[in-house]
Amino acid sequence: MSDFLPINIVIVEDSTLVRKGLVSIVSNLPPPGVFHGITLGRQAPYRVSADVASTKELLAVLAAHEPDLILLDYSLNAEAEDDHPLHALDGHSLIKYIRKYYKIKVIVVSMHHSPIIIRGALEAGAHGYISKAANEETLGLAIEAVLKGGTFIEHRLLKSVLHRNPEASVSPKELEVLRQMGKGLRLTDIAISMNLSIKTVSAHKLRAMEKLGVRNECELYRIIGSLAL
Repeated sequence: MSDFLPINIVIVEDSTLVRKGLVSIVSNLPPPGVFHGITLGRQAPYRVSADVASTKELLAVLAAHEPDLILLDYSLNAEAEDDHPLHALDGHSLIKYIRKYYKIKVIVVSMHHSPIIIRGALEAGAHGYISKAANEETLGLAIEAVLKGGTFIEHRLLKSVLHRNPEASVSPKELEVLRQMGKGLRLTDIAISMNLSIKTVSAHKLRAMEKLGVRNECELYRIIGSLAL
């Protein structure tokens, strides 16, 4: 039995099947170094200390204890009847909140492949970003790299981040406004979740429309869908 304290990991994912799959994978990951083909002797084991489906549940976990690492879905569903502003946080805003108040490593595990979203997540303070299509080895390498103090982006996503694309002129905050609009949120709700004034959120939306060459909101929502936000 290892003398090392376990590395505590919290998984935040609103899809039950995906969350339980991550729990199983993380719980069975080999010790650090195995994916590099080296043996480092006894290592601290990975332990899933909690798996939750919402920001509300995550904040309750963090109030009780701070894990070493969070595997975080970028987009989370909030309960419609829950009007607590913190419980509506997800994406860029939630990452910024976690990094501001806690000394916890964050790896985003997301279905979003948009280079702007990836860059925005890293700018908000995420230490790593991988897709939900990633395999066990990629997840293991990401966790290992981040716990060592590095930054990890899945290889195929890194190529898209470095490649110039039509979204390149849209800022992370502007894209975050579009993403939340795509979830059906009103500008007032977006302003609360991003801790901005309605005027600023509206300005972000208008600037994004201008940069994308969009003339009206019908075209804007078609663009939002095509960007897979």
